[in-house]
Formats: sequence, structure tokens, C-alpha cells
Amino acid sequence: MRSYDPDVDDPYVEPTDDGPARVIASEVDEDHALAVLDAVTADLPGGGEAREGQRTMTRLVARALSTKQPIIIQAGTGVGKSLAYLVPAALSGQRVVIATATKNLQDQLATKDAPLVTAHAPGTRLAVLKGKSNYLCRNRAAQAGPGQLSFDDGERVPRGVASQMRRILAWANDTTTGERDELTFDVDERAWRSLSVSPQECLGRLQCPQGQSCFAELAKDRAGEADIVIVNTHLYAAHLASGAMLLPAHDVVVFDEAHEAPDIFASLLGTSLTSARLRALALAARPLLGPEFDEGLSELAGVADRLTTSLAIQYDAQRLTGLDEDVERELARASDLVTRVIEGLRALSATDAAEARRLRTLGPAVHLGNDLVRLRGVGEGELIYLTRREREVEIELSLIDVGPRLAEDLWPGVTAVLTSATIPDSLGATLGLDAPIEHVESPFDYRQHAVLYVPHLPARNDPACEAAIIDELVALIGAAGGRTLALFTNRAVMNRVADAVAQRLTTPVLVQGTLSRQHLIGEFRESVSASLFAVTSFWQGVDVPGHSLSLVTIDRLPFRVPGDPLAEARRERAANPFYDVDLPRAAMLLAQGVGRLIRSATDRGVVAVLDTRLAEANYRGALFQKLPPMRRTRDRSFVEGFLGELAQDHPGDPVVD
Repeated sequence: MRSYDPDVDDPYVEPTDDGPARVIASEVDEDHALAVLDAVTADLPGGGEAREGQRTMTRLVARALSTKQPIIIQAGTGVGKSLAYLVPAALSGQRVVIATATKNLQDQLATKDAPLVTAHAPGTRLAVLKGKSNYLCRNRAAQAGPGQLSFDDGERVPRGVASQMRRILAWANDTTTGERDELTFDVDERAWRSLSVSPQECLGRLQCPQGQSCFAELAKDRAGEADIVIVNTHLYAAHLASGAMLLPAHDVVVFDEAHEAPDIFASLLGTSLTSARLRALALAARPLLGPEFDEGLSELAGVADRLTTSLAIQYDAQRLTGLDEDVERELARASDLVTRVIEGLRALSATDAAEARRLRTLGPAVHLGNDLVRLRGVGEGELIYLTRREREVEIELSLIDVGPRLAEDLWPGVTAVLTSATIPDSLGATLGLDAPIEHVESPFDYRQHAVLYVPHLPARNDPACEAAIIDELVALIGAAGGRTLALFTNRAVMNRVADAVAQRLTTPVLVQGTLSRQHLIGEFRESVSASLFAVTSFWQGVDVPGHSLSLVTIDRLPFRVPGDPLAEARRERAANPFYDVDLPRAAMLLAQGVGRLIRSATDRGVVAVLDTRLAEANYRGALFQKLPPMRRTRDRSFVEGFLGELAQDHPGDPVVD
């Protein structure tokens, strides 16, 4: 990628390999950007709101793009940061990639905010690009056909999964994008995997019979022709890990929800391995390689079984970092066997009918072989550790410190704009980016419109606490008339509490995992009395202004689970681990969750943190510093009265205990 050269007179024309030459603007006129922002805001529902903070942030971003200087902006909830960076991006004449940490925000930008801005910036082209496995694979769909469906290993597809696959195939005739998020029905992961491909399985445009009409390739083409490309941070990190092969060349990158970037880069610039990948390769390669490979493939499956056992023993013994001798031995054996499989697949003279399957097997085999080599040679600044995902123990390799890698491979080639509602003071240093942090305050009147409530409950680690939380939620949701976003740090706890609360309410209770993310949020917004119980991504990037939301509850302070190996490695490098590593992260996530409540100048409501540490711990002041200046109380009767007033203003369905 060609970087900006101050010795070249502006504007200049930069040829690219992924589209026509682009005219790079010398600067973004700040006054013009503000005029466009005003026009965009006027088109918002209800005419929008004039926000001085949004105008300030627009100027800051415009200046950064003009001077090619990086900037980090902490923009309080309600500033309207997406429009504040989208408008200068659209006017810059540069190709801008916008990366979000959550799909919620990516979808909001793609379907709402960015189209609104580009409508006021004639000629600005917009594209959305997702990871390859998010798109239907036309080649696999063509191979599935109308007849008997089967998985790649020949196993017959269960009736329910086959039915879903047929629904997907019918949808494939109508969709123009092939994106999984367009499906109006939930699908079994096996059904979608059978009709999509990972990057390693993809045959590539030139080798695939359907390459010219491939949904993923067409999306990449649109990105190569666009001025603004919306992706998620995981894809951007994968792009960097691939040697800049996944995204078009670009001049600017905006990381929204930038506080998530360090962990995402640490993971994606590393690698991971499960024994299931060894089994999958053995199953996929067996029909292709013939009898002479039977013994080796059986041994590979045996290595997978032994590796599963060895990893489970090490994990159960809580030896979470490094690898035991038994694990190392099985990885060495696996590496030798996978190398033989790769050689066999490369030498195979397949028929046309089998060639696609050969290539689709070879890609993951090469990727697996490379990962095995990397896991057996952990480098400086890398950590190898074990995690458990569902029932399988996984080997993870992550970067402890991503700053040096990003400082060398990323920041010299792009102008960086990093923003979030809560920015850790150390974010720039963590990411290896020398940039100032600018603060733009929220425009909302939190003291009048919001209450922070910490009830008197048992300690969060007391077995009696969960029952007390259920009682508290029933009372609070009852007073609010529904209209609640209940956030949890643990999915199992969420499910237990949601089931118990739903039995005592007559208003709807929606639970993450029962519907797609978009359908859940849509139903929650449209209902006058629903409650939504959620974890993880719903802590941020969810925007539900108005009477649909008047109560946000948080079941506990979002500290990392003890024993997280990567966090432990970072603690070992810190002078004061709790205050340097744990507390800043918890404060940041708590502020993100709290920020779901007030989304417009007229919103009012309560945040209930069901963890007494926020009111009693000696470090609570550090948490309050990152939270909006709300009134605080521990009096439930006051909170119930406040919520009751809001419910009367927007009556919904009755609630009974």
C-alpha cells in the first residue's frame, strides 16, 4: 500500500490493484463536514438532535484524516460517534475501512448509519465484507442438489438438518448476497457448514466452477470498488495475519469499539487447535487417498483420540499454560502424519468430480500442518495455553503483547482512528500506537434522567445470591412493566435466571440464543413490555432508544474469570496487576453495559448492578470514574417508584408475581 507522501502535491492519483485509480483528497474541509453532518442529522427520524460533542468529534476526525495523524477518541454515550467518523470518511476521497468489534454495530452501520451518510456524499461507494464462512458457497449448493444430502465424509444428513439445508437451497435462488444473516429462520450449524466453506476450504475463484458467481468473491469485488468498507475487527485482524490478503488496499482504518481490539488481535495473530481438526482431516481424506493411506489415516484418528485424553488430563489438573510431554508427543506425531496426507493429496490425480473435494480437503490440511509447526515453536512474546469450549479442550496460542507487531506491520501504512465510549488510558501503548486520546463528553443529562441502583444482596459468591437476584429482577421488571435489558457475564446463569423469572411474569421474556441476534433486537424494540436476557455481544453495540428500554440490569461486575492464562501472563508483566490489568478492563465493560440505557436526550431509566461490590469495595471509585454521573441509591422503594412513573407514561401489559 502506498502511504501518504507530503512531498507530493495534492490532490494526487493513486493506482490500485483492486479498482480504478482513486483521487486522494488533500484535506477534509471541517466546515463542509459539519454542513453534511447537519444535513444527515436532519434526515434522522424525528429530525435528529443537534449534538455539540458530535460536531467536535467530526472536526477531530476530519483533522486526523487531513493531516494523516492517528487519533484516539473517547466519545461518551450519545455523542453519535458513528456519524462523526462516517461523514469525514465519506468526504475524504480516501478508502476507509471501518472495523467493529461486534456484529450488532456492524449491522447498524451497514443498514442504517452508512447509507444515510453516503446519500449526502454523492459518488461515495459503500460495501460490507464479512468472513468467507458467512456466505453461502454456490459450489457446495450445486453439489448438494435436489437428491440425497450427505456430509463430506459420506455420513447421511439427519432429517431435520436435511430439511434446513433444503430451505437454505431454496433461499439461495432468491438471495442476491448469500449472507447467512439474511436468513429469516434459525439453522443448525451442521446445515450451514455443509453449504458454506471456510477460507481454507475455498477453491478460489479461478479453480471453482462457480467462481465467477461466488457470493464471497462478489462481496470482495464490491469492497475493492468501494470508498467505505465495513468489516468486523476479527476479519481485520485475520487480514493482518494473512499478510494483507483479505481486504482491499486502504488509506484509513477506523476501529469502533476499539477497547476490544487488543484481545481480538492477540487471538487472531495467534492460532488454535483441537483434536477434532485431526479427526476431520482423517475422515475427509480417506475416500480420496486410497488403501495405501488407510493405516496412516487410522493412526491420525488414533492420535486425535490420544490427544483428546492428554489435553483433558492436563486441563483437569489445571496446568493451563505450556504443554505436557504427552501432548507434545502427540503433536509431533500428528505433524508427521499430516505432512504425509498433504503430500498424498498434492500427488493425487483426481477425476473432475473429485477435484473439488480434493482441493477442499487440501486447504485445511495445509492450514493444520502450519498450525502444528507453529504450536511446536512458540516464539518470544507468545503464550500457549488450554481452554475448554463446550466439551473439548482447545490449544490456544496468543500474543501477550500485540503492540510491537502492530507498530511494525499496521500503523505505518494507514491513518488510524480509534474510538469507543470507554477508552482505557493505556490503549495506545497496548496497541503500539503513538496517538493522543481526546475526550468528548456525553450530551445526556444523566443526573436527572438516570439512576444507578445497587441493592442489598448476599455477596456475589454466596450460593444464596442467585435466588435473591431472581427475586430482585421480578420486582424491578414488574415495576418497569417489562422494558428491561438484563445483562449477564455467564450464559448458564443467564439461562437459569431467565427461566425462573419468566415463570413469574406475564410480560414476554426474550433470551439470547433462541432467535437470531437481529430478530431478538427487532422484537425487543417493537414490544412495549418485553425483557431481553443476554450475554457477551449485547453488552455493547445495542441501540434501543425510547420506551422499549427503561431498565438495564447487570448481574455482576465483569471481571475476568480467575485462571485466564492470557490475563495471568499480562498480570505477570504489570507492576500492579489488579489496578493495571483487571480493574481497567472491568470498568470499561461495566461502562459499556451501563451505556445501553440512555440512548437519546429524552430517555430515562435505571441501571441496577446486582453486585454489592460496586457499593462496598474499596476500588469502587475507579469504577465510578468511568460511569456517567447518575444519581445513586440502594433503596428499592425509590427505584420502584421511579420505574413506576416511567411505566405510567408508556403503559404496557400488566405484570404479576
